[in-house]
Amino acid sequence: MVTDAVPLANRAKTQGMMDVSIAVADATGGLASGLVVPAAGCPVLALVGGLVSLALLPVITATTRSR
Repeated sequence: MVTDAVPLANRAKTQGMMDVSIAVADATGGLASGLVVPAAGCPVLALVGGLVSLALLPVITATTRSR
C-alpha cells in the first residue's frame, strides 16, 4: 500500500525504508518484552501493549483524516 502511493522512481528506496523501520520496531519490541516479562510478568506486558495501541489510535486517525 505504501509503495503504491510513491512514484516509481522512489519505490525501491521507500520499500527499503519501510522494511528497516519494521525491523527496528520488531527488535525494539522484542528487547522491551524480554525485559518486561521477567521483571513484571506477562499481564503487565499485555497491559502496556494495549495502552500503547490505544495511544496510537488518535495519531492514526488524525493522519488518515488529513489525506
